[in-house]
Amino acid sequence: MYTELEAYIKSEVDIKQSELKKIITHFTPKNTVRNEMLCNIGQVCKHFYFIKKGCLRLYEIDAKGNDITGYFALENSIISANTSFMLQKPSRDCLVSLEPSELLVISRDNFYKLINTIPQFATVYHKFIEFAFIHSQMRIYSFLGMEGIDKLKWVMEHEPKLLSRISSKAVASYLGMTNSTLSKLRSKL
Repeated sequence: MYTELEAYIKSEVDIKQSELKKIITHFTPKNTVRNEMLCNIGQVCKHFYFIKKGCLRLYEIDAKGNDITGYFALENSIISANTSFMLQKPSRDCLVSLEPSELLVISRDNFYKLINTIPQFATVYHKFIEFAFIHSQMRIYSFLGMEGIDKLKWVMEHEPKLLSRISSKAVASYLGMTNSTLSKLRSKL
């Protein structure tokens, strides 16, 4: 049941089996249905998720009611509503399961307990935070001033699974365009 999580951790750090087992005991399985909300706007996020199977989406809703997708997480990756999770403040984001998913979940208390007691787990978390920061910066700087077609090409190069797995409406919100614009751009490629 925890094979994928163990493999993920081992891919990030060199770790003894005894330490790995300590980490794994703090995760519990959770199955979600399509569009299940894991954290909603205004809620305080108290969990961190490893995706065994499925896809989670982190997004917010702007003043006009439009979805703005910040991130998608697919199999063998981790995600949370990071700002709310870290600061324990009400979330500005929604974290939703886009498809039926198999997750491994850890509570915030256990998460930080592991960070404080198992250095390899802290390293996994720091690598995740570094990746999230770099990914955000790449998207922000890449998308500023980019034409729509170039944004689409960027996703095709850096995150090709999104175009085959995610609804075009959700991908369009990730790219900062309408669904119809994305459709027109895709037809040009």
